[in-house]
Amino acid sequence: MASSNFWYLLIPLAGLVVVVSGAFGVMKLQKASNAKAAGADRAAHVLRVGLPTTAKVLASTDTRTRIDRIYILTRLRLHVDAAGGVPDFETELTVPLSPVKMPQFAPGRTVQIKVDPATREIAIDEPRL
Repeated sequence: MASSNFWYLLIPLAGLVVVVSGAFGVMKLQKASNAKAAGADRAAHVLRVGLPTTAKVLASTDTRTRIDRIYILTRLRLHVDAAGGVPDFETELTVPLSPVKMPQFAPGRTVQIKVDPATREIAIDEPRL
């Protein structure tokens, strides 16, 4: 008979389980959205198949978007040097940058990249930005 007096505790416990499950679901969706915004799939492919070269930063613009509250989504305008039959060209790329690494991507700086010769897509070839 004593165990039947605690049935009312099941309702708040069930509510807590629903709230915690929902929070984990939202975090998972946010992580997937951040990866898509950062172009993680495309960059991984280019880093795998691309040819190494360098690019000169012509312009660096803050898009006012943050990823994981740390990384600044930054639009870079780059002059890509020729590599493996691909002539030099200019392009834009949006990448997540740590505030600590922002000076390395200032206009006039040279960065290591990889370029996909088939599509001319590029990716920054550095450790986690």
